[in-house]
Amino acid sequence: MDAKGIIYGETALDQLVQWLDATGQPQELEAVIEQYLQLLRELMLEVQA
Repeated sequence: MDAKGIIYGETALDQLVQWLDATGQPQELEAVIEQYLQLLRELMLEVQA
């Protein structure tokens, strides 16, 4: 792996945990998966920009 491809910082999993904490309630698995995929999409768009 090329070291230039390594990105440090917040991951989608970190953001998902923050989202779950902010909701304050248990979420359906479908909602959690949708949120995680959305976070991954946003991070990929940032990397490509």
